Amino acid sequence: MTHIVVIGGGIAGLSAAWEIQKRGQATFSLLEASERWGGKVHSRTLVASNGDKFLVDGGPESFVTRKPEVWELAHELGLADELVNPGSETRNIYVLDGGRPYPIPLSPALFFSSPLMTWRGKLRLLAEPFQPARRDTEDESLAAFGTRRLGREALEKFIGPVLGGIYNTDPAHQSILVSSPVMREMEAESGSLVLAALKRAFRPRPKDGRPSFVTFKHGAQVLTDAMAAQLKGDLRLNAEVTRIQRDGAGYCVMLSNGDTIQADKIILAILASQAAGLLRETAPQAASQLDLIQHNHIGTVSLVFRESDLPQKPVVNGLMIPRREKRAIDAVTFTSRKTPQRAAPGFVLLRVYLGGARPDVVEMDDAGLVAAVCAELGALLGIHAKPLDYTIFRWLKGFPQANVGHLGRVAQVEALLPAGIGLAGSSYRGIAVPDCIKQGREIVQKLLQ
Repeated sequence: MTHIVVIGGGIAGLSAAWEIQKRGQATFSLLEASERWGGKVHSRTLVASNGDKFLVDGGPESFVTRKPEVWELAHELGLADELVNPGSETRNIYVLDGGRPYPIPLSPALFFSSPLMTWRGKLRLLAEPFQPARRDTEDESLAAFGTRRLGREALEKFIGPVLGGIYNTDPAHQSILVSSPVMREMEAESGSLVLAALKRAFRPRPKDGRPSFVTFKHGAQVLTDAMAAQLKGDLRLNAEVTRIQRDGAGYCVMLSNGDTIQADKIILAILASQAAGLLRETAPQAASQLDLIQHNHIGTVSLVFRESDLPQKPVVNGLMIPRREKRAIDAVTFTSRKTPQRAAPGFVLLRVYLGGARPDVVEMDDAGLVAAVCAELGALLGIHAKPLDYTIFRWLKGFPQANVGHLGRVAQVEALLPAGIGLAGSSYRGIAVPDCIKQGREIVQKLLQ
């Protein structure tokens, strides 16, 4: 049978191996350079001195079901009972403007009364249905799209901070076709985001009862742990690949411990910067293009406080921080307010995102990083108490930046790859977990055709 070597044991590589196993047309080796499976899908439990537990996700913690890949994969793995509806992802979300948090005006009452935007900006946003629709399929930046459809003020005040924060990127450079292609789809189908949203609101709900978002009762790592446990191929941790060499009609994959594996086909489910190094010998032109994809630092810090240590008002579930504010942190989410079961009663678990505005913060030692985070929490949200516990996740040069034209560059790279080598993962055709699952499964289908 065909033997496929999958390099990278994150969500994309695991999904590729799962698809190979399900199809039964090939054998596989799954190689992960680190000591654990899952990549940025990483859950931890903090245990207080009295035994109270706090469940933390370092990377993604909730997943949109409009992209069905997480929902479907969880059911394939027998994890239906693990899926939890976290409720509204937009309730009590604030944005920082001029150093002060304002609620994002998502309801008509909030919109008209909000001081976040001027009346001129509000009228421009209300004129969205009357703006000419773009009919081509060319890429543009998130900032260009937001300004064109909703106006500069709406972009700067809340559209840019929300989507720029989610993707840890500068809206002026971020590709709309990677970060939020659904908005271009809505424009194409109705000529207006408002009209498309109204039309979609009246669509029948999926018959399987899925909510708009799901999270996992025991943390997102349940998904990757279940996949790794159910895979029956050649799985190797601490297996760093150092070289890929042509070998007849196939390839020889060389590991740092001296092992070699013969491969008919290879899936590189790793960051573009890592893939470039392995392709330098077999596909130098593709490697040169991959080198052009930028990767930035990213990190999260989860902290535990007593409920009594936090101001009673306003009740903030999330705070988005635009880069123009020049703060040391990019966003804050109150995990325990969205999913109370993740924290003990009387305590608050919150998560702070780092790396967008100040990449240097991610490189600080633990004490310096936590001090910087606590200073920001005090200045922005009035939280001056010392955290009872915390945990830090860092991914240096680990977050791809999909600038305008990114999908065209990926297509060019794919055209330059030798036969039998494919790519999957966050550096390529979408950064979210559902995107990575889709890529992992689709590249297997393509290679086995």
